[in-house]
Amino acid sequence: MQSLTSCQCSVCSSCFHQHFTIAVRDKHIKDMVCPVCWEPDINDPERLNSYFSILDIQLRECLEPDVYELFHKKLTEQALIKDPKFLWCCHCSYGFIYDGDQLKVTCFQCCNSFCAQCKKPWESQHIGLSCEKYQSWKRENDPEYQRQGLAGYLRDNGITCPNCRFQYALSKGGCMHFCCSQCRYQFCSGCNNPFHTTCAVDECSVSGLHAHHPRDCLFYLRDWEPSRLQVLLYLLPPCSFSFFLSFLGLCGVIEQKDEGGQQPDSACGAQTQPGHAGLCEKHYREYLVSLINSHSIDPAPLYSSSELLLACRRYKVDDNCRDGEDSFTYYSRLLEKLMGEVPLGAKVPRKK
Repeated sequence: MQSLTSCQCSVCSSCFHQHFTIAVRDKHIKDMVCPVCWEPDINDPERLNSYFSILDIQLRECLEPDVYELFHKKLTEQALIKDPKFLWCCHCSYGFIYDGDQLKVTCFQCCNSFCAQCKKPWESQHIGLSCEKYQSWKRENDPEYQRQGLAGYLRDNGITCPNCRFQYALSKGGCMHFCCSQCRYQFCSGCNNPFHTTCAVDECSVSGLHAHHPRDCLFYLRDWEPSRLQVLLYLLPPCSFSFFLSFLGLCGVIEQKDEGGQQPDSACGAQTQPGHAGLCEKHYREYLVSLINSHSIDPAPLYSSSELLLACRRYKVDDNCRDGEDSFTYYSRLLEKLMGEVPLGAKVPRKK
């Protein structure tokens, strides 16, 4: 029988070996705990260091050399992940520290190159161009990028973990309570704010995990009709998105699905809608919201009176009506107060 120093449980050597082999190969570093009581809580940095120092000795004796090497690789990445110079390779998901000042980075693991700033695979056309100008070049000149249309746009502007900066080429649609597979940070994929099971606002009258996320979060705007979202974009200068073509058939945007406890990445598969550039309605709305977010457009001017009141209560804006104040003046003042006192989301992904 074997036991861990963090608890009083005993596990047979065979089960101990199997549990940690599977945990190292298929799971996260934070899953490498007792298989009986799931202790210790290694979210505590001090406990984490002492626990893994002892676990390292035990695993060295019972794991195969390649599994033990992978354990050390994950342990190293976990330690380095908070360094601002830490980068994830977009080709093989290997992580390392990069001290250079060049945009082109070559991965030590797979020897492929990518951009240190936009994290996209490196191409010679990126030389001398900012990441934004390089992406514009791809949209206008790359036949493969043009063929993918809006599905490619949503993929390249997918989900980035705000904690460890790992990038996922996934749509933000579906469940927006996202858990990063690399660091287990839980956040909203629409505004990058953390999820909390309890509200931190005193005497809060608004419930829900999204209760205090910014008003321009995709979670709130994805239920708006496309025509209403388009109104927010009318004042923008014309976009030269010549690659946004209308396709027929099924929506090809890659998203994470929940299928019997598994979360495979696969194409959406929903029927496309006329006038929605080859996307289903859900992903077309997501595309419109990404444009709204990228230009920092405030959705508040289009709020109905009930939406405005709800937003004021959500963000703790005084919504008391003054004596003798008519409805138009009251709601105009509330709108001005909301937009003046409550900024848009600081973590919402902006223009890329």
